[in-house]
Amino acid sequence: MSHSLLRIQLLKKLWVHLTPREVFGLSSPDKIQRAGQTLGEVRRKELSHILNVERQLHELRRGHASLDPSGKIIRSAEIRDIREVKFASIIENSGEVEVEQQALPDIAKMMDNAVEVNRYDALERLLRLQKLVLLTERIILGLELSEIDKGALDRRWLNRWKLNAGESSNGALQQLWARILVRELINPGTTSLRALEHLSCFSLEDAEGLTKLGSWVCGDFIYRSALQALPREFDMDLFERLEEQNILRGVHGKVLSKTLLSQSESHFMHELVLADRLVRIESSQPRPELHVPAYMITRVGRELISLVSVSADSAYLEAMVQDLHARGMSVSIGQQRTNSSHTNII
Repeated sequence: MSHSLLRIQLLKKLWVHLTPREVFGLSSPDKIQRAGQTLGEVRRKELSHILNVERQLHELRRGHASLDPSGKIIRSAEIRDIREVKFASIIENSGEVEVEQQALPDIAKMMDNAVEVNRYDALERLLRLQKLVLLTERIILGLELSEIDKGALDRRWLNRWKLNAGESSNGALQQLWARILVRELINPGTTSLRALEHLSCFSLEDAEGLTKLGSWVCGDFIYRSALQALPREFDMDLFERLEEQNILRGVHGKVLSKTLLSQSESHFMHELVLADRLVRIESSQPRPELHVPAYMITRVGRELISLVSVSADSAYLEAMVQDLHARGMSVSIGQQRTNSSHTNII
């Protein structure tokens, strides 16, 4: 099946899992196609509308606007320059003006206020979710797919994704939430609920740390001695935080090592994937394994790191090669091929 047909199938799979109220104001690709419209043009208008509603919502929250009975936005007359004039006149006449004490609101008004706050929060989450849907769709349209699993998403997983993803307003974190959904659409069951829980606690700093980690990870470990040879790159605070988040192990306590098993019977040979590079380690001596000092990546860590696409850190790679040479190994480096749809998500 061609890439374009697989992309169409994946788009349909995305929209099948969305409810009409969640995508209120957005048109499905099928509806756009039947209307003879261009997907890109429709999406630009819809995104512009979402951003406009977000601005209006911000004005309502700040008290700079209100809704009339018909639902139209009425901007307050208390604009900045008028407020400044009023404030200045109060200062000038402070000796003559008595401050009128406002009556404290009763419980009914407090409840009305709480309802209004909840309405604003709900709309804000919905707008974020809609932007994530459009971002997910755009990622899908850029994929080169070889196959997809037609199975439905787990309802519990999807509800957790919506709940957590709708809280994220940062662009870099929204990218991660969209990518994790695309990966799950391609192959349901790939990402655990625990990974969603970890991602929900991420800050922008954590997302940047994950990107750094991606440039050092060789499968399920980081070559510890190679990284420690780079004082500028080795940030102990970062690694302590990653260990606290259960993304890697071996920062404190016992020094861990990774056992590289020979992939050849005649001599030692092992291939490692480091980001976009393939590292081939060889020795003429027939040995079954090689032990190297390592920070081990947890299963949750591997799920999260796979969301970022980066190039191998050249200084770290060079330090790896030097350490392996010191262990009597010969090393050759090639470009990693990306054949699967999973590696093409980003």
